[in-house]
Amino acid sequence: MTLFAAARLPREILFGKGQRHVLPAVAAKFGRRAFVCTDERFAATSQFAEILAGLHNAAIETLVYDRTLPDVPRDSVAACIAQAEDFKPDMVIGIGGGSCLDMAKCAALLLSHGGRPQD
Repeated sequence: MTLFAAARLPREILFGKGQRHVLPAVAAKFGRRAFVCTDERFAATSQFAEILAGLHNAAIETLVYDRTLPDVPRDSVAACIAQAEDFKPDMVIGIGGGSCLDMAKCAALLLSHGGRPQD
């Protein structure tokens, strides 16, 4: 018996200088509604505004969760999911450091398969 399993891995990881410019084309392959997970610091930058404008120009509606905390406390995952459920996103995009990506992975998993963060 093996204890290893991959429930769902990210389909695309964009990394490196200038990758924000290709995000709209990549996102358009997955749908028209994007739930974006980031933190408060990055959400306040001109680069983030440029990313959102690019998604908007690609006809992708966005909902931003910008309260990601370091090390992603479990209670914050529940708050994130509560914000996204009614939006019914086609995709979840994590933008920023490791905690932002972790939050996006948790959100994608729970929005796709249900359940609670503690499960």
